[in-house]
Amino acid sequence: MYEYIKGEVVAKKHDYIVIDNAGIGYKIFTSINTMSKLQTNEHALLHTYLHVREDAMILYGFFSQEELFLFNMLISISGIGPKAALSILSVLSYQEVATAVVCEDVASLSKAPGIGKKTAMRIILELKDKLKGLEIEDMEVKEQIQVSDKYSEAVNALLVLGYNTKYAKQALDKIYDEKDSLQDIIKKALAG
Repeated sequence: MYEYIKGEVVAKKHDYIVIDNAGIGYKIFTSINTMSKLQTNEHALLHTYLHVREDAMILYGFFSQEELFLFNMLISISGIGPKAALSILSVLSYQEVATAVVCEDVASLSKAPGIGKKTAMRIILELKDKLKGLEIEDMEVKEQIQVSDKYSEAVNALLVLGYNTKYAKQALDKIYDEKDSLQDIIKKALAG
C-alpha cells in the first residue's frame, strides 16, 4: 500500500522509529541495521511494508530496497513472520543473509534471536534457489557465494570446534588451497 515514507526522523526507540511527514507521525518498525543508518532530526526515506492483522496495521521500514526484498522473501516462508524476519535482518545485513542462504550457513542464520537450526535450515531450503539467480552487487559476497563445498565444510568444522564464523573464515582465507584435503585444510587452519 505504501511504497515508501519520506520525512524527518523525530524519535528512535528500541525497535522502531517515528517519522514526521506532513504533521503525521508514522511509527515504523525497523531492523537494527536500518536504525543505525538513521539520525534523529534528519530527513530519511524508508521503503515500507504494511503488515495487516486482524487487530493491527503495522509498518515496517527498510533503508534499502534490497533489504525490503529480502524481508518479503523471508516472510513468505511458513512460520517466519515479520518479527522473525526483522530479527534476522537486525543481526545480519541483507548481503550476509543472502550469502548464508546460498552457502547453506546454518550457524550464521541461527545467530538471530528466535531462529533455531531447524528454522535456519527451512530458510535455506526455501530461498536457496531464489537467491542463487540474483545479481548481488557486493563483490565480496559474490566471491563467498562461489566458494566450494570443501570450504563450507571446513568453516562448519571450525564452527563445531568453537570458532565463530568470522574467525573461521579469516583462518581459512589465510591457508585455503582447493587441492588440499578437508582434513589438511582444518589442520592448517588450527595451526595458523
